[in-house]
Amino acid sequence: MSKPKADKRLQPQGPAAKAVRALGERYIEETMERFPSTGSAMGRREYDGSLEQPSEKLIKAQQRLVHKTLAEVEAVSEHDLRGDDWLDRRALLAELRTETWNYERETFRRNPESWVSSALGSVHQLVVRHADDLTPVAEDIASRLAKLPDYLEGAAELLRRPVPLWRETTQSSVAGAPALFEAIREPLLATGKLRERRLDTLLEAASSAFKQYGKRVGRIAAGKPRDFSLGRDRFEALMRERLGWDLSAHEALSYGRTLVARIEAEMEAEAAKFSPRRKPREILERAAADWAPARGDLLSEYVHETKRVANDFRRADIVSFPVGDELLVKPVPDFFRHQFPTAAYSSPGCYDRQQTGVFWVNDLSLTRATAKERAAEVSQHFGVPATCAHEAYPGHHLQFCTANRHPSPVRRWFAHSVFYEGWTLWCEQMAVDYGVNQDETARLNLLHDALWRAHRILVDCGLHAGELTYEGAVKHLMKHVGFTRGRAEGDVNWYTAAPTVPMSYLIGKMEVTRIKRRKVDEGGWSLKRYNDWLLSFGTIPQRWIEQSGL
Repeated sequence: MSKPKADKRLQPQGPAAKAVRALGERYIEETMERFPSTGSAMGRREYDGSLEQPSEKLIKAQQRLVHKTLAEVEAVSEHDLRGDDWLDRRALLAELRTETWNYERETFRRNPESWVSSALGSVHQLVVRHADDLTPVAEDIASRLAKLPDYLEGAAELLRRPVPLWRETTQSSVAGAPALFEAIREPLLATGKLRERRLDTLLEAASSAFKQYGKRVGRIAAGKPRDFSLGRDRFEALMRERLGWDLSAHEALSYGRTLVARIEAEMEAEAAKFSPRRKPREILERAAADWAPARGDLLSEYVHETKRVANDFRRADIVSFPVGDELLVKPVPDFFRHQFPTAAYSSPGCYDRQQTGVFWVNDLSLTRATAKERAAEVSQHFGVPATCAHEAYPGHHLQFCTANRHPSPVRRWFAHSVFYEGWTLWCEQMAVDYGVNQDETARLNLLHDALWRAHRILVDCGLHAGELTYEGAVKHLMKHVGFTRGRAEGDVNWYTAAPTVPMSYLIGKMEVTRIKRRKVDEGGWSLKRYNDWLLSFGTIPQRWIEQSGL
């Protein structure tokens, strides 16, 4: 593992701390060796051309590692640890416990779509990292393409009683696989590294493997419709390990309802500044329809705004910027347009020596024939300053590049959404509060997005710890957030497979603001001291940071 310059404060202090560090490093190294696609994603380039083959043997070996490491870490008393050493242990325990529960629940047998996503992701991540020129990874991509048929065959052998919904989403993912392979064919040929016949053989075999996997999944007897639901006890345990929350599902639901009521009231008050009759959504839709990039084209707008937002935050002096990082603002290549939303961020791996992130801009207006269609696509980018603050500086890019330089290689391994998504929403809030985002509707848009995320808390809890059905969740988002059925179904599909993650966005932001009140508003800290302090711990739940006493 690459190691940043040593910080004496953060070196393991005492035998117990050194034991935890050693156990964590062993677990990480063995996991990457067993699952090289994970190692590659984390920035270990030696794994780029490798791909694991799913099997009972592979799963059982990883289970043994998880169970053994969990017992060994639990045997190290937390009373012998302080500060950062205590945090390393706490985060490692959370990882091992949630992995144990996944194996006990046999999620790997019941979610056939997860194997499709991982298989496609193993190629996608290499392409995204080198989208301008695939030459450096052409052979690695070819190597992974060659391994995909065995990967999917092994995955199919593991499946038992898949969740009906996940069996359906598998078919959609499988149907989309050929589009990725068609998209990368010409860029790979352009490298001169692969002969056309060889590449076509690899791509055809991979496409056929996905098709066969879909057929096999369709023949497997499915489980019960609500088998995706964790149940109250496991959901509450997951909240403790992923969010740092020692609260019941009922308390989380109550909190979500309180936030919904509060945000709705704030939205009505903010909307009244624009019109006494128009609803908040109507105001935002009108603003989006009337918006056009000030610099003529979308890419130029994003490049300018990314730089401006970063400079405005530097002048405000409310957070420190990383040193030695690089952020590239780039158009999504033509061959990848349908693999990306309007804008997205690709982060460097936690062990990448060079911390280079890419902020992708997907201007689909360039592909539309009529002026009306082009205008509709451009309007989807409304709110560029907020997007830049969220994805670039001081959002995802700044936060991940800071976390990826944490002196503990164990700490760098963890990425809890309650922190990284909570941080980006906090960045959007700071952009409004400090005048970085001066869009007339910036605050209303902020509240609109917060309302959607508050409803996520209700749906997340309802699906996994209550009686909310899939259809009920879809209708909830359509009624209360204004989603189309298609968008609502897409969101709920994700919620079923990622319990606690949807609710983590707004909860994370509220945690940041709660601690900020104590440290800044009441404790006298400067906002810069607070933000830097929070970022210095890596990507872990905020409540653990409080509990560490640091």
